Amino acid sequence: MADKRQYYKKLSNTLSVGFFLCGIIPIAIIASASIYNARQLTIKNLEPMAAQVVQHRQEVIKNFIDYQIRLLNTLVKLYPEEYFHNQDNLNHLFEAISTSDDVVDLQTLDTNGKQLAYVGAYRSQIADKTWSDQTWFSQALASGVYVSDVFTGYRNVPHFVIAVTDPLKRLVLRTTINYQVFTALLHSAQIGSHGNVFIVNAQGEIQAVEIQYQKKLSVEEKSLILRHSGPQLTQIGGRLYATIWITDNWLLMNRIEIADVMDAYNEHLTRILWVISIIAVIFLAISIFLSRFIVAHIMKADREAANFDQQMAQIEKMANIGRLAAGVAHEINNPLQMILAQAGWIEELLSDEQQETMKNLDEYKTSIKKIHLHVDRAAAITHRLLGFSRKISGEQTEVQVNDLVQESVSFLEKEAENNQVAIELQLAEDLPTIMVEGNRLQQVILNLVDNALDAVGSNGKIEVVTTTEHDRIVIIIKDNGPGIPPEVMEKIWDPFFTTKEQGKGTGLGLSISQNIIRTLGGEIGAAGRKGGGTVFTITLPFKPQQPLAV
Repeated sequence: MADKRQYYKKLSNTLSVGFFLCGIIPIAIIASASIYNARQLTIKNLEPMAAQVVQHRQEVIKNFIDYQIRLLNTLVKLYPEEYFHNQDNLNHLFEAISTSDDVVDLQTLDTNGKQLAYVGAYRSQIADKTWSDQTWFSQALASGVYVSDVFTGYRNVPHFVIAVTDPLKRLVLRTTINYQVFTALLHSAQIGSHGNVFIVNAQGEIQAVEIQYQKKLSVEEKSLILRHSGPQLTQIGGRLYATIWITDNWLLMNRIEIADVMDAYNEHLTRILWVISIIAVIFLAISIFLSRFIVAHIMKADREAANFDQQMAQIEKMANIGRLAAGVAHEINNPLQMILAQAGWIEELLSDEQQETMKNLDEYKTSIKKIHLHVDRAAAITHRLLGFSRKISGEQTEVQVNDLVQESVSFLEKEAENNQVAIELQLAEDLPTIMVEGNRLQQVILNLVDNALDAVGSNGKIEVVTTTEHDRIVIIIKDNGPGIPPEVMEKIWDPFFTTKEQGKGTGLGLSISQNIIRTLGGEIGAAGRKGGGTVFTITLPFKPQQPLAV
């Protein structure tokens, strides 16, 4: 039984897991696809915004630089060369163009790189310096306009310059752009709290950066410095890069941490996980319910199969007992008839003798009467055995229930007598006969009376009552034993359940009895008895019943 319980428990667990996985795996696949699509859609929606931001910033920065170039070109074209040699004139020009704080100084140089005039905060640092060896100076003379990379130069602070020449290239007018103002142009381009925006030159050197901790590009970021027109979007790991060329030498790079802009996706993910969790709990409950429901039906089917096997074995055993009883009865009847014949012959011989001369005649007659008495008793026993064997046929016959009860009780009278148990019969005189399988009904009565004998022990009392109720015959078997506790009463009909000591009961008697009565179209029930004891009640219909399928 322990192995069976373990088997059913393992089967229930296996079914639960199987049902749960069958239900949750498709949901998990669908949820995973939804989560993936939501992430990709979020990134797709981010890409146009990132492209628009860098394109807008490119236009702003390009316009800023172009404005400064146009301003310087206007100045060198508006005034003659000699005008820029005068320091006062340069002071006036600087005051005019520096109202917006875009530039920090203004300087004029001759073609040899010698300073002609200077206005700004770094007069002392650059006094007596020449710029003929500076790249920006030679490039400005060569092309007429030059925007330098960011460098420290003589000032030892990061800056970049815009330089132009007059139409005849006789002087160079240079201004230094306010680096803080220029860097501020990147401010509104940052996307996300951990994103960063920077300008790099074609060699990968950072020229301006929104967040100052960025000192140099990573290897992956340097790989993005490729010539292209318009905005270009590249995803590297958890980052999205939007790049666009501002000038031939400067590339605007907007680095976006994708995790910073996934709020909508995270909300969707949270909702999906909650839904999956709720569905998982529901599926788990359904799986457990279904597995237990199925296993309960399997257990019921197994019990019914075991019950059926036991009934078949019991029927076969009863049939064998019936055949044995018939054989024994026939074998005993033959010598009994011979004994009875010889006793009658002796009785006839005694009547022919001279009785006054026979000294022990009375003893002889008494012995003959005792022989007749015991032969009749033995004949009655064999007659019951023959009757019992005939009932084993399994066919429905017309049965008088009172006779069946009396015969059943007679088999247990000796046991009851030995245990000083009184069996009281209260049989209704007008009880009609019914069509039923007598042997199977007798098996139930024998089982219930035998259980009552076990329950009452010694000096007990058993009552067997027959009566009618509407169109049914009622058989009641009462005992004055200790009774059955309510918690046990619920289990007495279960196969293999027994309260008897090990080896004294299989736990199948009541289960088989219940099945037999139901097969015969009747009902059987048990209840506690006031004052102690148990009452078993069997009801059978008057009308003939076709045996139900077992």
